[in-house]
Amino acid sequence: MASVKGPLFSVAATGKFNNVMEFRTGSGKTTVHGIRSVPLTRSQAQQAQSLRFAQAVSGWKALTPLQKEAWKTGALKTVYNGYQFYLSEYQTQNIQPPNNPVIP
Repeated sequence: MASVKGPLFSVAATGKFNNVMEFRTGSGKTTVHGIRSVPLTRSQAQQAQSLRFAQAVSGWKALTPLQKEAWKTGALKTVYNGYQFYLSEYQTQNIQPPNNPVIP
């Protein structure tokens, strides 16, 4: 079944057609592609990274407001906000829970 918005072969066409082709718009151009197939299972490396990220987020949530403010202040020298800076340093410093990264 077609779920294309706009006339089928027009500049404004987006969506799937008959689960065979997909119309995408990007950078001002509309292109036609085959349907993307994405594997449903994730690799062990992806699962491990997902776990590390979840641990980093839990670490941020466990910080006191004073500690969070210190990370926000430390992030002023970067392009990150305090939360992003904490997560970045958690990954960079290869922290294992329940430890926290050190503000550089």
